[in-house]
Amino acid sequence: MLTEDVSEYDHVNVQVAIDALDGERELIGLSLERGFRVSLAELAGAGSKYGMTFEPGPPEYAPVDVGDRTISCLKSGLLLVSESGVPVAALLAGREDDGIPGIRLQAISLRRESAEAWLARLRALMRERNVYRGKVLSFGGDQPFRPAPVSVRSLPAVPRDRIVLPERALDRIERHTAGLARHRDHLRASGRHVRRGLLLHGAPGTGKTLSVMYLAGLMPERTVILLTGRTIGGVGMACSLARSLEPAMVAIEDVDLIAQDRSHYESAPLLFELLNAMDELDEDAVVLTTNRPETLEAALAARSGRIDLAVELPLPDGAARRRLFEIYGGGLTLDVADWEPIVAATDGTSPALIRELFRHAALGVAEAGRDSVRAADLLAAAVELKDESGRLTAALLGAG
Repeated sequence: MLTEDVSEYDHVNVQVAIDALDGERELIGLSLERGFRVSLAELAGAGSKYGMTFEPGPPEYAPVDVGDRTISCLKSGLLLVSESGVPVAALLAGREDDGIPGIRLQAISLRRESAEAWLARLRALMRERNVYRGKVLSFGGDQPFRPAPVSVRSLPAVPRDRIVLPERALDRIERHTAGLARHRDHLRASGRHVRRGLLLHGAPGTGKTLSVMYLAGLMPERTVILLTGRTIGGVGMACSLARSLEPAMVAIEDVDLIAQDRSHYESAPLLFELLNAMDELDEDAVVLTTNRPETLEAALAARSGRIDLAVELPLPDGAARRRLFEIYGGGLTLDVADWEPIVAATDGTSPALIRELFRHAALGVAEAGRDSVRAADLLAAAVELKDESGRLTAALLGAG
């Protein structure tokens, strides 16, 4: 008997592969008590041994949303098939290890090689028809540092002109990601690896998350896997998923949450998991963001092959702030003859605060019953956002 354990997120790919298998098959549904683990070896006598903990019957399915469609996935069942004319019995049932759910596949046949061949065909179909390929994925859930089910996300389209960075910085980011992707065949032919790590760092609100979204749109053929906040503990699972879907891009925001200098900790299991996972990637890009680059572990930040390029996203200068006014003022009627006082009033602020500045001014104009935003409205909003009562808000939004 052969056994394979599959992650919960791959349940849908098992189903897609089963649906794609050719040849006749018979499916027997199994109604199992919650938490009950069944194997092919136990199946024949399980009813008497456990007091009828399962019953054969019609198959039960659960819907799984994969973004562009919903797929009905078999909860548990016994599949009777043949491989090259030899009967094979395959069992699909739920499992749970250390509180983490998943799927268990077992196959048995009079000839072991027939069961092996059937499972190999199933694995090949799972990879070939993987429903996540080319999509944007994230881990959901509300348990801190515990991997959760994968969900398909839709990111807004971010054109290049909305990325307000020094041109050299943006060129380097593009060259290190999309540029390497374009020339990967040439690089591989010359014996060069195409794995790369990119670190984006800077004050809060300087555009790190927006840059990640831009890169996702710049390489639409790649699967993008996002890890943020409470799901950052799923780094091992995310990199494993990336390997099965390569080429892919793994984006980990606020990586300092798990990758601080290990000299401050007796144990850093998630850091070691991240380092090992990055070493195992092949054609994938890893994009990390942090507000505190100085706290990162040297084995991550200072070792070539893990982080190959670090780019600082600075607070915008006067010219950049003027461009941001045009972006965030879009859709508003602006009655401003001279922008220089507003440029001066926003010195040392982040793009996030400038965006809030225009929202704040638009709200004030609406409350006043006017249609247009004047220079005085923007200056008043700038003062209000940066004065004593707004200091906490400004700090959170990235004001210098």
